[in-house]
Amino acid sequence: MKTIHLMLKLLCIVLITTNCQNTTPPPGKADLPGQPTSGYGGSAYQHAEVIKKNYDDGPTGYWLYLPASPAPASAPVVVFNHGYGGWNPANYGAWIKHLVRQGNIVIYPRYQEGPRTKPTEFTPNAAAGIRRALELLGSGQLGVRPQTDQLVIVGHSYGGVVTANLALNAGELRIPKPKGIFLAASGVGPAVSGQAKSYAGLAESLKLLMIIEKEDTIVDSVFMKKVYAESKAIPLAHKAMLMHYPDGYGADSITAEHNEATCIDPDFDSKDGKLAASTKVDATDYYCYWRLADALIDCSRNNKGCPTAFTDVQQQTFTGKWSDGVEIKRLSGR
Repeated sequence: MKTIHLMLKLLCIVLITTNCQNTTPPPGKADLPGQPTSGYGGSAYQHAEVIKKNYDDGPTGYWLYLPASPAPASAPVVVFNHGYGGWNPANYGAWIKHLVRQGNIVIYPRYQEGPRTKPTEFTPNAAAGIRRALELLGSGQLGVRPQTDQLVIVGHSYGGVVTANLALNAGELRIPKPKGIFLAASGVGPAVSGQAKSYAGLAESLKLLMIIEKEDTIVDSVFMKKVYAESKAIPLAHKAMLMHYPDGYGADSITAEHNEATCIDPDFDSKDGKLAASTKVDATDYYCYWRLADALIDCSRNNKGCPTAFTDVQQQTFTGKWSDGVEIKRLSGR
């Protein structure tokens, strides 16, 4: 009998252990989260449709994206600056669609005619495209007028350099002064002539948010560290430089490479220019780039979202959870 009782106890221990092991999927099996239904980065959109307008006629050309269904009488503006050679809007199409369906007009300057356009020409070209777009929008011909006092500028890769330059020299370039700028994996690489000598002149009122990719082999963090260090007028409570990390826990790994901010949508394909390497729209988009850019926009315009963008470490560094509840590796930074 003692032997039977002992065997039964051992069997119970085995069953309990097996059940405990089955409650948490082993590493490598959990799935990435989808887009949240609400909050920053979420799918609670105000508009069902995006109207696309192509005014790409060279290096001062641009594309316009307008919210519709319903069409507003006016809307705030986001300028989106592409990376070096990435002037085809499809590279960022999913993010552009997200911004527009939230109620923004998106201006997408081309700023490069081709690879021979000099880096020193990028910023004035982008400014010319922005001025042209705002003039057209202001005329009322397209039905949606721009709220020019609500400007936020987003830039990826060399587009982040252009973005910082536009904020630095908005008056000289005759564009509205931006309220916030978002620099995604930004840098000059070997083309250093396109950056300003100093970013000390960035306005105290500007909100500044930057994302560095841990495994970025295209540009390093030198440019963003320069902007962060030199922009001393901006209070620390209104600027942040964050590092995004890879995470191989789940079935579909999180990567941290240069083109994480790209998210191809073929509906935005201009049929001109290369498409970036990343075709994924995933948790890095929803919980890192889109979520933090949304928070920055809300902070810049409405003084809301500032804890998520800047001051609440738990909110700022969160990048979602795997399907088993384990957190995706958080951002770090200052």
